[in-house]
Amino acid sequence: MSEIDLFYGKEGPTPKQVLFRDAPEKYKLFGGGVGGGKSRALCAEAIRLSMLFPGNRGFMGRNESEAFRKTTLITLLALVAEIEEISGQKLIAKQGWNQTKKEIDLINGSKILYGGLSGPDADERIKSLEIGFYCVDEASECNEDVINMLKARIRWKLPTGKYPRFFGLYASNPEPGWLKQTFVVPTQLGNPLDEHLFVQSLLKDNQYLPPGYLDDLKRDNPESWVRRYVEGSWDAVEGQVWPDFDHSTHVFPNLSSDLEIPPPPKGTYRQFAAIDHGQTNPTCFLAFYVDNDDNIFVYDEYYQKGLVSSHCYNIMSRFDVTSFDYILADPSMWGKNREKEGRAWSVWDEYDEYDIYLEKAQNDKAAGWNRVGEYLRVDPDHIHPITGKQGSPRLFISARCVSLLSEIPEYVWKKIKERNSNPKEEARKLNDHACDALRYGVMSRPSPYDLKREDIAPVGSFNYFRQQTRSNTKKGYMVNV
Repeated sequence: MSEIDLFYGKEGPTPKQVLFRDAPEKYKLFGGGVGGGKSRALCAEAIRLSMLFPGNRGFMGRNESEAFRKTTLITLLALVAEIEEISGQKLIAKQGWNQTKKEIDLINGSKILYGGLSGPDADERIKSLEIGFYCVDEASECNEDVINMLKARIRWKLPTGKYPRFFGLYASNPEPGWLKQTFVVPTQLGNPLDEHLFVQSLLKDNQYLPPGYLDDLKRDNPESWVRRYVEGSWDAVEGQVWPDFDHSTHVFPNLSSDLEIPPPPKGTYRQFAAIDHGQTNPTCFLAFYVDNDDNIFVYDEYYQKGLVSSHCYNIMSRFDVTSFDYILADPSMWGKNREKEGRAWSVWDEYDEYDIYLEKAQNDKAAGWNRVGEYLRVDPDHIHPITGKQGSPRLFISARCVSLLSEIPEYVWKKIKERNSNPKEEARKLNDHACDALRYGVMSRPSPYDLKREDIAPVGSFNYFRQQTRSNTKKGYMVNV
């Protein structure tokens, strides 16, 4: 049973709404799938901040004014009616709702302004505001520049001459963009920004939904929609090249586990690396190892713009390159399109000169996309190398690989024109340097389904004899050193 809180109406707050309500951070995001109580939490906090600080002034909005009027405003007014019924006292002053000016005056002198956040009229209105708080519903729809303008408007002084507690509050379904990069990704990586809090609210966290609601959504919608809007995955983007990627499954540490993926001591596991060199774009270097159960771990990255000499110095400072069995690179790096001391010269030659010895990667893009996808997919029969439980992917990424983890969810297919009768799938060529390096590295390993077939090899077969030569190290557990 939830605790009593007048501002959340008859049912009171859910546990996640309590967390959102009580957190002291100035900027808070209540984000997740449908039915998690996001809009209601936003409305409750707008009423709370207005009533706790008489004479306060706040703004509530959404990107489009009409969308706000048809959704959030209805929730706000319904919640006000509930509170009035419970308390037996009016909250809105007599004739206090001015629909033309889009203002609601409360009985204690506080005012809630509302409206859209897009268009020239909205820009002018925001620039003239002085407020003590703002609440933005479906904030991922809004331009970040508009949000920054709202932040600059938080300076309202109460009639007493004192300041209220200032807050910028957001609610949103999982979507890519500035909101995710500001709140979700830093939290996933264990390093949230100062004065920022992300509270994930899922449909399962809302005990007030009707029976069968969750089951109906899962039954009636495609898997990608369910992942985003029911399971609340911020990594589920439409048209993803690797739709099985999930931060809570493939990344360590994550929100539910503080386990690190450490660099392995030299000689314990087979190590290798992959590099995607950029001329004007960043260069990405990924370091991998494979355990005794053929799981791949990406344990660190280097990701910078600059000259080859700078890359070589930084890579050799960060990694012991002699520990890698091989370092794979895009075959285009072998092209003799440069000149040095009167002879043809390649990017490969430059790295070689610094004792970073590269091998040509298998650059079949379609095969590489598929191979990475195979390793990301959860195999119900595979033993998890960290938990020891059945059901696991075979590719794990350290949270240190910030650039790789930011690229994967946004790595999507190009849109195909309908007139093309024989379309070829191509990934969008944008911020994909770490994804290319990942593809090179994983493509150097056999298909996990070939490995799985070895697991059931009949006695006396070739694969059976291969198994006998493998290490006797117990399967299913990663050595965490």
